[in-house]
This record gives sequence, structure tokens and C-alpha cells, in this order.
Amino acid sequence: MQKILIIVAIVASLAAAGLGYQNRLNFLKEREIKLQTMSELDATKKTLAKTTSELKEANEKIALLNSDIESKTAQINDLTQTKAKLTDSLAESQKQNADKDTQITQLKADISAKDSHIKEIEDKLAAAANPANDPTVELKKQLEEKDLLNTSLQAKIKDQETQIADFKEREAKRKAMLMKPGLEGRILAVNSSWNFVVLSLGDRNGVVNGAEMLIKRGSQLIGKVRITSVEPSTSIADIVPNSIQGSLAVQPGDTVIYSGPPKDNEF
Repeated sequence: MQKILIIVAIVASLAAAGLGYQNRLNFLKEREIKLQTMSELDATKKTLAKTTSELKEANEKIALLNSDIESKTAQINDLTQTKAKLTDSLAESQKQNADKDTQITQLKADISAKDSHIKEIEDKLAAAANPANDPTVELKKQLEEKDLLNTSLQAKIKDQETQIADFKEREAKRKAMLMKPGLEGRILAVNSSWNFVVLSLGDRNGVVNGAEMLIKRGSQLIGKVRITSVEPSTSIADIVPNSIQGSLAVQPGDTVIYSGPPKDNEF
């Protein structure tokens, strides 16, 4: 009986040892699985954080592009309105020019008619010079009035021609994009993304499209800009490519000066 109990105890001990070993194996396996899962979770978190950062950056870029698109759309609308205004102004100028030509033609016709009338009066005076007929006071008076009228008409024609000449000269200067050398202003804003600036000079200052102006900071030459859009008191200008000196950058507050039409050897 004692021998049987010993055998049973030995079997029980072996079974307990085997169960403990199996439990340890299961624990180690579960621990390995847990560590691998945590490692994969950390990698997933890092990937998610990176993706979130990239998505945020992409959204910021999209917002910036949308802002630039809105700005350019507004500029296009302003340019369209400016073009329409210039077209209307040109049509009005052409109409005024045609009216002036019509007035001159009418004045010349009036002078021709008055000259004929004066010739008739002179003929009557010549006939009145006959000793048998004394010149009449009325005919002399009429001749004097006609001379005065003729002088007045000639003065009006000269005045009209002067006005038309002045108008044509102004139109020629505008079409030739002439600006007064020495005209000076400031840069109010800079858009480096689209390479343009806003100037403190406009149509009231004599600024015209296509004119180029120098950029200075103190006595230092920075570069050049070219006018692309003119408003009454401001204008928009593109920074001329390859004109910026060295590593300098255009800044608000820089001075712009018109020095005259560009020369062949200018940068």
C-alpha cells in the first residue's frame, strides 16, 4: 500500500511539473505575442502621426493656393474693369476728336460763306466808287462787321485747332506710355509667391501700363518693376525677372523711381 502511494505521489509530481512547464511555455508565447503587438501598435501610431502631419501640411498648402487664386481672380477682374474703362475712354476721345473736326469743317464753311458775302459788299463798294454814286455809310458798316466776324471766326478755328493738337499730343503720349522722369513713389506691399508689388503711384500721378521703374533702398539699387495695372491712386507691377541684385529681396517701403524709357544696356 505504501509503495502504491509513493508511485501515485511520483506521478502527481511529474504531472504537476509537466503542467507547470506547459504553463510557462504558454506564458512566454503570450508575452512574445503581446510584445510584438505593442511594437506593431507603436509603428502604427508613428505612421498615423506622420500621415496626420502630412495631411495638415497639404491642407495648409491648399488653403494658400486657394487664397492666391482668389487674389489673382480679383486682379483679373480689376484688369478687366480697367480695360473696359480705357476702351470707353478711347471711344469718348475718338468721338470728341470727330466732333472737333466737324466743328472745324463747319467753321471753315462759315468763313467761306462770309468771304463770299464780303466779296459782294466789296463789289458794291467798288461800284459805289463811281463819281456818280457816293459810298453809303451802311455798306461801309457792313464791311467792317464782316471783317470783325471773319477775324472772330479765324480766332475760333485757331483755338479749336490748338485744342485738337493738345488732345492729340496727350493721346500720343499716353499711347507711347511716356512718364515724367524723376517720378517717385513707394512699394506698399509685396507678393513674393506671384512676384508682384503694389505701388503708391497711380493714374493721378501719370503712371502708365508697361513703364519700368527702378527699385532703390536708400542709395542702393535693388532691381526693377514693370507696371501691369493702373488705378487712380495705386498700381500693380511685376518684378522684372533677373533684375534683383545679388541676394537682396524687395520689401515694403522700398522706393520706386521712373528714370525714363529703358536703354539697351540696362539690366
